[in-house]
Amino acid sequence: MNNTRATNVDELQIILGKLFTPESKTHGSAFTPRASDVIIAPYSKCGTTWMQQIAHCLCTRGSMAFAEITAVVPWIDAAYDLDLHLDADQVATPRLFKSHLSWDAIPTGGRYICVLRHPFDALVSLYKFFDGWLMESGAIGFDDFARRLYLQRQPPDGYWHHLVSWCLQRDNPNVLLLCYEHLKVDFDNQLPRIASFLDVHMDDELLSIVKEQSSLPFMRLHNKQFDDHLTRDKRNQAMGLPLFSNTSKVGQGASGAHRDYFSTELEQLMAERWRQEVTPRLDWKNYEELLLVIP
Repeated sequence: MNNTRATNVDELQIILGKLFTPESKTHGSAFTPRASDVIIAPYSKCGTTWMQQIAHCLCTRGSMAFAEITAVVPWIDAAYDLDLHLDADQVATPRLFKSHLSWDAIPTGGRYICVLRHPFDALVSLYKFFDGWLMESGAIGFDDFARRLYLQRQPPDGYWHHLVSWCLQRDNPNVLLLCYEHLKVDFDNQLPRIASFLDVHMDDELLSIVKEQSSLPFMRLHNKQFDDHLTRDKRNQAMGLPLFSNTSKVGQGASGAHRDYFSTELEQLMAERWRQEVTPRLDWKNYEELLLVIP
């Protein structure tokens, strides 16, 4: 492939394998966080960019002096490839980082925020994010993407292993578990929990700043600062993709959007995967039961 987006799942798998170099992954694995560091570690498309912006706003009182959010909240696995230095001081304390790793794979020694999201919505969001960047727009059907990519991922990869690994840490004082759905409907009560975990004093002015600057309209207005262009600029050529892509990590922010994408059969396959991997470890029959347990 030469400057061509994937037109089938096999090609997409090859491209994903080139997203970051082995050297960058090794460099990230060797990172030793400071005890005060906070690593934001949701699974892909479970609110990572939103939480990066919320945490950065809290720690800097709303500074927007960054080219792209990854520059101030570095992605641990990608830092080496993106010429970002994990051991460098940051503009505020605590230092903030991003990861999509499960609990058993993430660098240890820091503190962690993991946002959980309904797997159906996370899948739809990932499909939309790849479509037009890694995949030729419209070339790979959603059902094929779901069955041959998302559902094929086995432990230690995949959504379900990631969720179980973090939920097993729900009583760990160095881990803050949040639900995307709770953040959407109860932001005013969730935000103080995040500020407290970050050791940031919350006042009315800061509350107002964070609510404004982490809102969907604000982040869309400042889309260039959340569009992943640092990764695209450094890695598109290595992945054999066109140099320019119009992507954004700021989606619709909706819950329940999967209803327009899922067939009954696909819903059943996803539910069965939950019963196989999650229920035996956590005794929750579905994501709705998780929402009743995680505050």
